Amino acid sequence: MTLRIVRTNPKGRTALIYIDDQCVGTLPIRVLPSFCAPENSCQISSDQAAQIMELLSSHARKLLLDYLAKAEHSRWQSRQLLLRRRFDEAIIDQQINYAIQHSFIDDARYSEIYIRSWINRGIGKRLLISKLYEQRIDPAIWKPILEEMYKEEDGSHKLEEQMQGYIARQKDLPTQKLKEKVFGYFIGKGYELDEVMASFARISNE
Repeated sequence: MTLRIVRTNPKGRTALIYIDDQCVGTLPIRVLPSFCAPENSCQISSDQAAQIMELLSSHARKLLLDYLAKAEHSRWQSRQLLLRRRFDEAIIDQQINYAIQHSFIDDARYSEIYIRSWINRGIGKRLLISKLYEQRIDPAIWKPILEEMYKEEDGSHKLEEQMQGYIARQKDLPTQKLKEKVFGYFIGKGYELDEVMASFARISNE
């Protein structure tokens, strides 16, 4: 087997590891075994290759657990982290599965936190659904959570609160111009047209 080690940048402390011209991940240079010399290629035994793969696996786990310790992240986000470090797919699968088995990754828990944060910011259900699809989480996981957490009456109440504040910030606009601005703004926030119309009508009649 051929081992090749390439620094990620000339003064960098990490290196890309190639075995038989396949990139298998990154490692800090300080942890490389003595038979590994940066910027060189050499022949290694299967035992030495296994040693390198074990180091990569340990480093991938450390990176992943540090990432998850800072904030809640989804399975897809965690995989993207390791892909950016060029880890081998087998190492990525191994570490993602480890994190799931130990409840460090839980897409249902992440979905609940994610949905709550956006509800608190006052966005409409349509935009929230779009954002959930962007997170690459199985809809079978987040749809029941969304239905439980997003109550239409609460959404309408939040919409009216936001709309009252938005209208109050507009300076002496003609009615038609104000209506256009209000409709454009709140439809852009993911509320349905009929929701915006109903809330605008109620506020206008107060």
